[in-house]
Amino acid sequence: MKVRDARPEDNAALVDLASRCAMDGDLSLCVDRRPDFFALNRIAGDGWRVGVVDGDDGPIACVAAARRSAFIDGRPAPLGYVGDLKVHPAYRRRGAARVLAQWAQAAARELTGPDAPLIGTVLAGNDAVEMLRRQVEPGVRRRATIRSHSIDLLTRRRIPPSDLTVSAAEPADEPDMVELWHRVAALRQFAPVCDAFPLSRPGLEYLLARRPGGKLAGFVGLWNQHDVKQMRVTGYSPRMAAVRVAFNIAAPLLRAPRLPRTGAELSYRTVVNPCAPDQATLRLLLRHACNRLHGQHSFLTVGLDVRDPLSQALTGLRAQPTDVDLLVLGGPADQGTPVHFEIATV
Repeated sequence: MKVRDARPEDNAALVDLASRCAMDGDLSLCVDRRPDFFALNRIAGDGWRVGVVDGDDGPIACVAAARRSAFIDGRPAPLGYVGDLKVHPAYRRRGAARVLAQWAQAAARELTGPDAPLIGTVLAGNDAVEMLRRQVEPGVRRRATIRSHSIDLLTRRRIPPSDLTVSAAEPADEPDMVELWHRVAALRQFAPVCDAFPLSRPGLEYLLARRPGGKLAGFVGLWNQHDVKQMRVTGYSPRMAAVRVAFNIAAPLLRAPRLPRTGAELSYRTVVNPCAPDQATLRLLLRHACNRLHGQHSFLTVGLDVRDPLSQALTGLRAQPTDVDLLVLGGPADQGTPVHFEIATV
């Protein structure tokens, strides 16, 4: 079984492959990468490769590797990311995942150098880490649990009293954002080094919180990722189907979008670059974000390390959790510092 680099002409087959790799749960979803599978890879890092394994009619499995500049022990350093491991259901348990993982490790090393740490994610409870240790690299370890919080936007949220003022970011705000990001993000392992923010990207807006004197206190990005990926519903559990009925009865009364039928796209936004020195600032930003998006989308998702004090900002927001394990090969020995991981890049 051989792995080769993906080519532009593989796009249609890879889009189809992604659609067949559902994430099962109460709300089962698949990632729809139309029209361009590689669009997400291009924003995953400043260098990337996608490897594929071919079947009789084209790719039946894939994986991606990327290079990023990230804060490691508070300093900018290269970081490798391995993701997009997908195997067609009909070809699983035949060794494709193993050879792809081996290829991805080598590709990431070529992109980052021999000493950079490598990270990746798997759904919590997945036995992939044991397979990786046995068959690919015994040094792989679980470093953190990243909890993806899905906040429903069925109702508007109460804004707590605060001396902070929240507003949409403008181009003139970017220098303050970069300065604050470098101070706050450096306190978390693997946070990306951001020397600019894409304030003009379609579908992406940032909310800022400023103190009475105008000093920037925090910010969050709210990204509609429709142009690079969509989440399609592949099924509802009996419990979730009942929730959907109740939700959709209430939705018109509350001027909220209905939950979609099976096969349709889920309307949501994802928080990117959450930057706040404390949970009170992040809570204020998230509540303003919920009110801003109410009536436009069904959910707002935000991913945080479960050990990060900022995760307390989700208290009272009716967030539904999905846990993923962050796997690490190499890197700092420190296990206590919270990690930063952008769930939007998955």
